[in-house]
Amino acid sequence: MMLKIFEIFKKYRWPLFSGLLIGTSYIPFPPWALLFCFIPLWLFLIKDAKTWREGFIAGWWTQFTLTLIGFHWVAYTAAKFGGFPWPVAILTLLLFASGVHLYIPLTSALVVFLKKRFHWQPSIALFALATITSLAERLWPSIFPWNLGYTLLWAKIPAYNWADVIGFEGLASLVLLLNAWLAWIWEQRHRRRVIERHIFIFLVFIVSVNLTGFFHAQRWSEFDRTLRVSIVQANIGDLEKVFAEKGQNHFQNSIIESYLRLTEQAVQATPNTELLVWPETAFPDFLNTYNRTSRYPELLAKGLERFGKPLLTGAYSKDAPGTTAQRKTYNGLFLVDASAHLLDQPYHKTNLLAFGEYFPFSEYVPFLVKLLPFIANFGRGEGPKVLNYSHIEGPLKIGGQICYEGLYPDFSRGLAEQKADILANVTNDSWFGKNFEPHQHLYMTLARGIETRRPLIRSTNTGISTVMLADGTLLQQSPQHTEWHGTFDLRLKKSAPTTDFVLWGHYDWILLFAALLVVLFKGVRNARTHRS
Repeated sequence: MMLKIFEIFKKYRWPLFSGLLIGTSYIPFPPWALLFCFIPLWLFLIKDAKTWREGFIAGWWTQFTLTLIGFHWVAYTAAKFGGFPWPVAILTLLLFASGVHLYIPLTSALVVFLKKRFHWQPSIALFALATITSLAERLWPSIFPWNLGYTLLWAKIPAYNWADVIGFEGLASLVLLLNAWLAWIWEQRHRRRVIERHIFIFLVFIVSVNLTGFFHAQRWSEFDRTLRVSIVQANIGDLEKVFAEKGQNHFQNSIIESYLRLTEQAVQATPNTELLVWPETAFPDFLNTYNRTSRYPELLAKGLERFGKPLLTGAYSKDAPGTTAQRKTYNGLFLVDASAHLLDQPYHKTNLLAFGEYFPFSEYVPFLVKLLPFIANFGRGEGPKVLNYSHIEGPLKIGGQICYEGLYPDFSRGLAEQKADILANVTNDSWFGKNFEPHQHLYMTLARGIETRRPLIRSTNTGISTVMLADGTLLQQSPQHTEWHGTFDLRLKKSAPTTDFVLWGHYDWILLFAALLVVLFKGVRNARTHRS
């Protein structure tokens, strides 16, 4: 048995190595292998894989390894959020790693099959691997989308500034194509002049993309007004939030008092702050107009009146009485004045977390909710929505994102299309540990600010809270799992230009697909010529 396992590891050592390189090049690791992390897998596929089955197994080992490294926090979340015993939580992680990125082995199997079938040259196979992998990672269903483009922002590599043209998905495609180019150069290593020429062009390209990216960002540093924002991070524990959600009065009261206490400290430290921001579900009750006479909105109103400041906060929302046959509860984002009156209609979260905020397919099979009543069943919002904020220098539009809605480029693009001046992300990362997911979530959310070139406010329960300006300048970051408040001078430009990414850059997949078709057609034609 041990001998058989050893033989498997020996045979697929290079795909395993690729998984190791990819996993240790993603946030929060430095992107040390970003330009060659896929090469061991791809060279195995074009040289050693004899059948599509071997290609699939090779790709599976790569995706399994990278997932265990980069997303091992899934086990922690299963234990803390799901309440699973640790052995079950680890099993959950293993099952997650076994199938979450199956597009990699499927792509590997497909290219190995086509290479054998049409006698492809290595250059065609490598280009196909890069483009199909890029297209597949955009289409593959997953809990949240991620790609290697985000590591450029994490590492502050200036090339990330081109995301306002092609998005971070486009940057990830570029990373994969550069992997394919380097793999081809390695394959040509016996041709000295070819290698020297391509390495020179490769290096010139890398330097050019980063140098032009640095200067490209400067055009977004202009601003015509400043909004002073105070973010409050109360570090509410997991159990406190659960009990408050279930309506236990002691916890609701304690949470509101914690936020008001920290807010008072923030206002005392910076009396001229203009907008207070609390995180996702920070207010543990409904804030709708019909609920104004309830105890907790009144407690909030009395607290805010002391400060005289408007508040942007996560809270629960519910359909008004008599509006629908079944009133739904929502995870909402509210903008209220110093008396806790609505300044605009609340935004309701649209992209819900499966099993955390809804039971999949329960809208079609309602009895599933009754079978598992401990799973939350929030209503779904109607898509991106801006909140109108009356600023002394003129009205501003705030584009709200709740939690992992900030991970979806199309969602923030929708906010930009509604002329949002500012993006505001409220979230709660307390369920995900400290070292990996909070950093991944932070930078994947900040990426939306680069794609749309809008300043972004991020307010969290346990960290990391911060503000990023439109040019990518990242201001003070909060500590994790600590009570904290911070005030930021958010510089912005009213009615800033719409980025190329919002206008048309998100269609870059069409160019990729067209290029892939051209290469595939060339490969098939060459195969016919070879047979004749």
